[in-house]
Amino acid sequence: MNASLLEIPTPLWRALCLELRCRGRGENESGAFLLAKPGSVRVERILYYDDLDETALDSGIITFHAPGFVRLWDYCGREGFRVVADVHTHPTEWTGQSWSDQIHPMIAIAGHIALILPNYAQHDVDTLHGVGIYEYLGDHKWRKHLPATKNSPIKLL
Repeated sequence: MNASLLEIPTPLWRALCLELRCRGRGENESGAFLLAKPGSVRVERILYYDDLDETALDSGIITFHAPGFVRLWDYCGREGFRVVADVHTHPTEWTGQSWSDQIHPMIAIAGHIALILPNYAQHDVDTLHGVGIYEYLGDHKWRKHLPATKNSPIKLL
């Protein structure tokens, strides 16, 4: 089974990558949630972890706390969005899932997509080249997708 295709407008993808680069300052992981309207596969909004949880980036790695999730769900309910993916950066070119990434999915719902950007988002922001793409299957199991294949769940528009 393939994950549902998510469409991300290229200008939004560029803005996301550049903002993650700025927020991480080349020395910390940073991240965000990607939002779409119910029934849609097109990403329309981005909510950054540290806007929802001001301490999320303080330790150099992502530690997202319960009050941030409350703010996320409040925003989604109020504005009529759903979370379709999350994205975070890693310090090197390695975009595999860490042990922590695997056992602590940001959204533990089957079909959720997690993206990992290399080098604190210091990469080519016009493509998905080098991006780790993972589909959550439930029960702490994941499926890795290759970004440039027909079965990739992510498409830049």
